[in-house]
Amino acid sequence: MLYIIPTPIWNREDVTLRALRLFEELKIFVCEDTRTLKKLLSMYEIDYTDKEFYSLTSFTDQGKLNHYINLLSDNDVWLVSEAWTPGLSDPGKSLIKLCNENQLNYSVLPGANALIPAVVGAWFDTSSFVFLWFIPQKKWRQTILKNIIAKKYWEMPVFFYESVHRFEKLLKELTDLWFEWQISVSREISKMYEQIVTWNLDEILDLVKEKKLPVKWEFVVGLH
Repeated sequence: MLYIIPTPIWNREDVTLRALRLFEELKIFVCEDTRTLKKLLSMYEIDYTDKEFYSLTSFTDQGKLNHYINLLSDNDVWLVSEAWTPGLSDPGKSLIKLCNENQLNYSVLPGANALIPAVVGAWFDTSSFVFLWFIPQKKWRQTILKNIIAKKYWEMPVFFYESVHRFEKLLKELTDLWFEWQISVSREISKMYEQIVTWNLDEILDLVKEKKLPVKWEFVVGLH
């Protein structure tokens, strides 16, 4: 059985009781960075000296993935990302795909992620929405933004992650494309300085200029 277990987004209290139990019980762990996982286990005072750790990145080759399939055939394995829910926007999806292809059982636990709080906190109707993960840095970026503005996504709100290094570039791109609807911006979800705001583009630009919306950490952006 593969257990897909969310981890806290920087706030250690966001972990679930079920996740803590599995941290103790499971012996085999697959994650992006084994060092980060060991720090996480140490934070909850969990002894990991008898556990096995394997890495999974976007560069993991097929041979290693096949090895993980053999592990899953005979063992319970924990899949974890560095923060929030694995498989939503990280290489963990490849392991879930392999489970499906090889008829292996897996269980997705509920828990921390940045998307759902951002969707719930947006000040417009989100009964239906489209999630685009990260939009491309260069190729297709302008096309995707134009399609959003042209309401080619079934006229639903569109949410995506945006890097702190590209957030101001995104605001300029939306300005150049004459974006005139609402934009929801969420940052530092589940942290001390969590912030969710929904305004028109000019008001968001004013907040950034006045440093009332600091350009720090990763953003979840909603356009509607």
